[in-house]
Amino acid sequence: MRLWPLLLVMLLAPVSSTQAQSGDGFVDVSIGIFVHRPPAPVVVAPNATKTPAAVAEPKQVAAVRTAETRFLPMYLRYRLEQTGNFGAVRVLPVPDNGAELKISGEIVRSDGAVLELAIKASDSTGRLWLDRSFSGNAVASETLSGDAIAEDAFAGLFADIVRELQRQLTALSADDINRIETVALLRYGLGLVPEAFSPYLSEDANGVAIIKRLPAADDPILTRIVSVREREYLFIDVVDAAYGQFYADVKPVYDLWREFQREQTDSSAARTARELAAGSDFARGSYRALQESYNNYRWTKLQELYVDELGEGFTNEVEPTSLQLDDSVFRLSGTLEQQYRDWRRILAELFALETQ
Repeated sequence: MRLWPLLLVMLLAPVSSTQAQSGDGFVDVSIGIFVHRPPAPVVVAPNATKTPAAVAEPKQVAAVRTAETRFLPMYLRYRLEQTGNFGAVRVLPVPDNGAELKISGEIVRSDGAVLELAIKASDSTGRLWLDRSFSGNAVASETLSGDAIAEDAFAGLFADIVRELQRQLTALSADDINRIETVALLRYGLGLVPEAFSPYLSEDANGVAIIKRLPAADDPILTRIVSVREREYLFIDVVDAAYGQFYADVKPVYDLWREFQREQTDSSAARTARELAAGSDFARGSYRALQESYNNYRWTKLQELYVDELGEGFTNEVEPTSLQLDDSVFRLSGTLEQQYRDWRRILAELFALETQ
């Protein structure tokens, strides 16, 4: 299971500021790759003679945890797109300093049976939309539309997240949305050329944006900033397509892995209940004991197989990407995150040359 090589040739024509700032009444969404919450620190007893050694995470488990950080934000993206109430929804490998609505997520618990996510969402003006945890139990479900992408054991949890975001969205006025779009563009310019955009935007101690004044509509630097941002969006769409393909490839494998996790948990709980009821486990060599041993062996082998397939989904992150800009071709290599950062650097350098 390999993703196609990312070989893309683009002719990036300048985009006018009028076209890019037309305002469509929607809020674009940038979702960052999720992270796992670090484990709680080990409490050492006062009289302990030595500190407990850190337990290394098995390779298979580490692969699944890495896959989840991409899989879960992609599913949130699909659920947001289904509403039709948001603009472009993208999953990004690095933070987007020009995001209109930025969403980050922390995976607190994910064991196949229970999923807990800490979600934070804020718009470009500094307004906090969401900052809370969502938890749900796995529930087998099937969408009425038959859309396999929309099917997920934790669809209810994501429905709650989307519902909260929509509630915040409907509370905004047209002026609020226009302000979000304007500040997002100014923040992007501030990140690219601070000396040119610092007179327009600042923020208070709470991170709330303060528009000091606006550049003229025909400001040449603003026009170039809009053009650069549109060029960056084209590469973002390449990254997003790669994550989309990864999601489609990994979903059936990840769903099976979750299912086996739940089966293992249920099996362990049933075994514990039997031991408590009978006072002893199955007799060694009995049919039930052999069957249980075989099931454990089967689970281990299947887990290794599925997790190996999950890991293969990341081969896309070492494929090169070629982009053409006017008469020059740039070849990017490394992970998607490295390629994205390199493309930002190239755009910033070209911008500096154009404005000299």
